[in-house]
Amino acid sequence: MIHNNNDRLYKFYVLSVTAPDQDVINEILGHRSFQQRLAIQQEYKRLYNKEIAEHIGTVLVGSYDSLVKTLFRKPFEILANDLYKGMKTIGSNYQIMTDIICCCNNAEIYLLKKAYNDVLMKEDPKNYRQRPLQTDVLQESKGAFRLLMEQLLKGERCGDDIDGCTISTPTSYGYVNRKLVDDDVRELYAAGMGQEGKGDPSIYISILTKRSKYHIREVYEAYHKKYGHLLTESISRKFSNPLRNALNTLLMALIDLRLLLTCQLYCSMEGLGSNDDSIIRIICLRCE
Repeated sequence: MIHNNNDRLYKFYVLSVTAPDQDVINEILGHRSFQQRLAIQQEYKRLYNKEIAEHIGTVLVGSYDSLVKTLFRKPFEILANDLYKGMKTIGSNYQIMTDIICCCNNAEIYLLKKAYNDVLMKEDPKNYRQRPLQTDVLQESKGAFRLLMEQLLKGERCGDDIDGCTISTPTSYGYVNRKLVDDDVRELYAAGMGQEGKGDPSIYISILTKRSKYHIREVYEAYHKKYGHLLTESISRKFSNPLRNALNTLLMALIDLRLLLTCQLYCSMEGLGSNDDSIIRIICLRCE
């Protein structure tokens, strides 16, 4: 239901004048849930035969235009649009792939692929069948980072019950295979801080993309207890960017997603200028 019967009238007025009243737009969109914004969008289409987001693009500019359009997109539509746009931008494609793909679970990867296909149907209708998300991501990446993206997009992480085992132990995070946890801890150390020079990315990628969230949380705690330093420290010391950032993002998304999003939001605003696309994406996805 539309929160206010005058919403559509306000919107029509705002979008039909040369100098749109941003205060009115803020008042309406800033106090509506996504379902209410969707109702406004549908009613606007019915009354005026125009897509409200596209009409907005004719009167608003810059980041404000991007923000308002994003408020009318579904969650995975937001992610897919940002991925498509980000992978076309030289210098920022690795960061956008990290921020989005490394934070998705199996179900979210599936939905992201579908949403990306919808974006391609609109942006590249002639070639969208030959350009699934995997193809574009692998084309834009290389080395160990490319391997990490490839494994994540397969969506083969174990479920959050028991990691394919018959011997399980209850923990504060759920049931996990204690022997497998101990084995993973040893392997991660041997592939990182336990060897000279750079770490072995294949071990980290294999474990961090296949084990369940509960299992990884238990590995994180057990690693710290056994070796006296955090797994994130090992990653930071033994790997270089963009893999280092991607592995740490993946790990922290499994350990504490709220903390990760807080850090991402802070980094988007830190220093000179700001990463408006990142700020808009995080706020619009999490505002409810």
